[in-house]
Amino acid sequence: MRARTTVVRLPGDALWVHSPCTPTDDVCAALDALGEVRWIVVPNRFHHLQTPATAARYPNAVVVGPKSAQSRNPRVSLSMGTDDPAYVRATPELTSIQLGGVPFLDETVFFHPASGSLIAADLLISACARDHWTWRMAARIWGRYEKVKTPPDVRWNTRASTALAESIAQMRALPLQRILVAHADPITDRPAQQLAEAWEFAIPSSLRQSDAAL
Repeated sequence: MRARTTVVRLPGDALWVHSPCTPTDDVCAALDALGEVRWIVVPNRFHHLQTPATAARYPNAVVVGPKSAQSRNPRVSLSMGTDDPAYVRATPELTSIQLGGVPFLDETVFFHPASGSLIAADLLISACARDHWTWRMAARIWGRYEKVKTPPDVRWNTRASTALAESIAQMRALPLQRILVAHADPITDRPAQQLAEAWEFAIPSSLRQSDAAL
């Protein structure tokens, strides 16, 4: 599967690298041309594989993420969590939102107001013609081909909850221009609506009825 790394340039040419990919010489040259890598972000308990290599390449960068990723990969050395006050104070350009009610992922998403971008990893997924044929075939079977949905394993391991409904509502209320996730092209067509539709299954029926009444 294709996987996206998102980079945000903060004041002072500080780079915030979300879900790092393999730090090849070409990738690192592109990063170095943009600025200095100061933050390496592990977004959830699964997107950690290239974090150790990236941290080794940029030893002065601060590695941020959930402890659940560290428990899955002992080679991941976290400096702090995304809810750490020191991290929040240091990155006011990004708003952290915990995806509540989905311990399977333990994901934090980030909103970048300056670009209207919601930055996530496994919040949503979609396959297209540019993907490998195996994922295209699986996506057709699971209804994820050219359709924005939750990843199949996330769907299977998630139950409706008020915490999740509140998280999705918080994201929907943002002035979204795009949603960037690891395994899909940028979602720019009706991003808030597609987010709501993809996660509708996890909204308690009582809350759905309240929304309908409003």
